Amino acid sequence: MKAPQVIEFKARAVVPDSLELVERDELDSLRSQALTGRTWTMQDLREWAGKKSTDWIKDNVLYNPHYSRKIQDMIDRHEIHEATGKGSRWLFKAGPMADFLDRHWEELPW
Repeated sequence: MKAPQVIEFKARAVVPDSLELVERDELDSLRSQALTGRTWTMQDLREWAGKKSTDWIKDNVLYNPHYSRKIQDMIDRHEIHEATGKGSRWLFKAGPMADFLDRHWEELPW
């Protein structure tokens, strides 16, 4: 089989003044800062997780035995406030919860 041809070229792109190119590491840092100090409700977490249902989040993340120790650690560090009854609601520190989902993304049954 014949090797594919490789063509090298230079191109110019005009970036409008309203846009700016940034390195990926800097963008990741800016994104993480955007979550710093924010609190998510269950609805916010559902949005972050691609509009998954509350039951899906509970079954696959919060009450999943595979993550029970890690979730409990987050509860102990006050990064998660567990709903304890009627009128009580789940609350999540956005940064740590987003980090948790990013670390376990490949394992979850999306």
